[in-house]
Amino acid sequence: MPAEAQAGGAERVRSLTDRVWFKVKVTNHRGAATKLNPDDASHRAQLLTTTDTWWWICAAGERKSDSRTDFYKSIEAEAVRAGTGSGQVSTDQLLPGEVDFKRLDAEVALQAGLAIRDLTRRLIYESLTSGKVVTAEFSSYVLKACVRAREEAYLAIAAEGFINPSVLAIILDAVPGVPHADWQVEPGGAMGVEVAYGQIVFSTIIPPATQAQIIELFADSND
Repeated sequence: MPAEAQAGGAERVRSLTDRVWFKVKVTNHRGAATKLNPDDASHRAQLLTTTDTWWWICAAGERKSDSRTDFYKSIEAEAVRAGTGSGQVSTDQLLPGEVDFKRLDAEVALQAGLAIRDLTRRLIYESLTSGKVVTAEFSSYVLKACVRAREEAYLAIAAEGFINPSVLAIILDAVPGVPHADWQVEPGGAMGVEVAYGQIVFSTIIPPATQAQIIELFADSND
């Protein structure tokens, strides 16, 4: 929708005149989308900017062109009722509320958690298959993984920066079949991963089944 609107190809909902709304059409489903203004969510502007979610589909329904329950007819009637006494329609009630922003917060947290999990597993895979220390940076963190493969592989993970407990939990949970209790803090480093200033190093044993599972996750991506 953003690209379509910018190119001039998006169709406006003409009956909604208090702000610009565009039609969204997918098979027999219909929606109305708008680009929020800073004044619409001034207390959440940072969240919307960070996630680039200024565009919102704020209402949806079904196409029933020969019925009073057609989506665009229904939304027009709703806007007329909401604007009673003002001399114009009002779609303020269609804009996102606090519950929508909380849902976006949760979605962002979930996506970030999945990205950290996948990155941790990727580092383990690369170290497991190369025998080297593998490093990646994300946000304010530096993450290192080193696997020494024997019958059971020994894994050391180093995290650098301000370690948010929630982020640390995601990193340690990223290894399938290895509970938190099996991770050990290594004040002096482990397996060639030295403890630098601001770092914390954890080590654990990766069972053969877990090694195979991690290799299977990424093997196809390297074909």
